[in-house]
Amino acid sequence: MPHPPNLVSARNRVAIPVVRWVSLAIVAGALLAILGPFGSYMNGGPVGLLAYWVGAMLLGLALYGAAYGIVGVSTVVGSRRWWLALVGAALLASIPEAVATRMAAFWLWPELAGLNLSFPLWFAQTATIGVIVMAAVGFVLHRPAAMSHTAAGLPLLLDPVATPLAGEVLALQMEDHYVRVHRPGGSELILMPLNRAIEAVKAEGLRTHRSWWVATHAVTAVEGNARSLRLRLTNGVVAPVARSAVTHLRTAGWINDSLGR
Repeated sequence: MPHPPNLVSARNRVAIPVVRWVSLAIVAGALLAILGPFGSYMNGGPVGLLAYWVGAMLLGLALYGAAYGIVGVSTVVGSRRWWLALVGAALLASIPEAVATRMAAFWLWPELAGLNLSFPLWFAQTATIGVIVMAAVGFVLHRPAAMSHTAAGLPLLLDPVATPLAGEVLALQMEDHYVRVHRPGGSELILMPLNRAIEAVKAEGLRTHRSWWVATHAVTAVEGNARSLRLRLTNGVVAPVARSAVTHLRTAGWINDSLGR
């Protein structure tokens, strides 16, 4: 299978954020083990507390991270609906998190099972941490995106000369009069023609379809056959390749001569 010219660098760009998030989860778990919230400091020695909280944070990273990504793709990032969906997703992700951490705690400290700790109480404690963390991550990661929307959550018309698209852009997708900006952590809508949005991106890329532009560094694989080629991006999004764009992509080295014929 041929690889785009920047496949190795694209994979590295994915691996680095994952390592950072995992490291952050471990540090957060260690901090919670020291602080011992919700009375956990009375449960036992430091080794058990460290194992419990680090495990809880790593599981939370997977559950809340998946929920965060789904919300980012399905709603306009930074809008009121996005924030409400983020809270709702955090509450839903807290259910399996609460079930798993409760079972782990009862296994590590059997005496807790005799304290009649109800699941609703356990869920409330878990959801408290989950909602706070999700909201904090959303605020930190999407402050520029939130500023590009009106108070009603509607995209603004951005001037690509005066206001270039900030942050890392993986792809641009035309949706009627809007452009969906695909990023590593989700997507957002802006009111702008696709051609002007492409001019506003500070990254190399190619027009792969009438309604798609893809950054070179975002491509991880070329999929499909001669009749239907697709590009898989680092955030899991699949971008179509028009037949008219195959020659252009082959010339640029994204696909080899054996594909697209």
